[in-house]
Amino acid sequence: MAENTTIEWCDHTWTLVVGCNPVSPACAKCYAALMAARLEAMGHDKYRGLATRAGNIGKWTGEVRFDESVLDLPLRTRKPGRWFLTSMGDIAHEKVTDTQIAAAFGVMAQAERHTFMVLTKRIERFASLLTGPILRNVFIGCTAENQAQADAHRPHMETLAARGWNTFVSYESALGPVNWAGWEFLQQLISGGESGNEARPSHPDWHRAARDFALKHKIAYLFKQWGAWGTAAFNASTGLPVFRQFPNYQSWVNKGSTWVRGGICLDTDGRELENGGDMARARDEGKFPVTIMHKVGKKAAGRLLDGVEHNGFPHAGACSP
Repeated sequence: MAENTTIEWCDHTWTLVVGCNPVSPACAKCYAALMAARLEAMGHDKYRGLATRAGNIGKWTGEVRFDESVLDLPLRTRKPGRWFLTSMGDIAHEKVTDTQIAAAFGVMAQAERHTFMVLTKRIERFASLLTGPILRNVFIGCTAENQAQADAHRPHMETLAARGWNTFVSYESALGPVNWAGWEFLQQLISGGESGNEARPSHPDWHRAARDFALKHKIAYLFKQWGAWGTAAFNASTGLPVFRQFPNYQSWVNKGSTWVRGGICLDTDGRELENGGDMARARDEGKFPVTIMHKVGKKAAGRLLDGVEHNGFPHAGACSP
């Protein structure tokens, strides 16, 4: 039976690999590590010994396993669907052998009726391994949560795109602004904020920049979620969420005590401003307008970006011949 999921950009998860270790800033609040610890506590042997839990933070132990029992799962699922490989680990992890990776791609080659979204934080390994025939039903993706990660991953993604592979990027959790110039080769760009009790906020302008770049270059764009941080303000006439801003320092002086109320203030770089001194520095550095965000939870925050739900999907087989 297929592993159905509520993830907005796929129908099923294919958990061939479980376990991982942190390699980038996004890993600090890894949802999968926390989930693995919870699943072990619930008695699921597949996740035994993979992660520990301290409050709302999960930490990988470094153990990684390849689950042969689900290798043929897509072949046993007749209805065509979009599969995410893998949600509880990384198929390109150094503890996954070349032979195991080849076996996974062999199944994807046979399961032509399905589309596979193969996401990794170790894209350099795929750039090294995937030198043979391309699979038109497979999309190779990397995470890029900030400019440093985007810059590090882009050359490897460009290499794969030049070979003819379909490519996508997951800008989730968005932890900093990204200049997307040079990513025009993508078929899909997904962006989203971090969820969970320990979530870090993402500035609305970061997602707007990703959306605008994708639309300009005819790249399918999907806004996955705001995550834990959204807005508590709504347009009275439309009922849609609206991010409040202080256009200048004086507006914060006038309305800060009533508009913020338990929320946080982000300058144009996404830095949190905690007091009047921070506000004065933002003024002096030209970092206004300041955006107000509240921790309202994933469900309440929703997934509307400027009142629009973005669900752009590319077509499998869109890569060059």
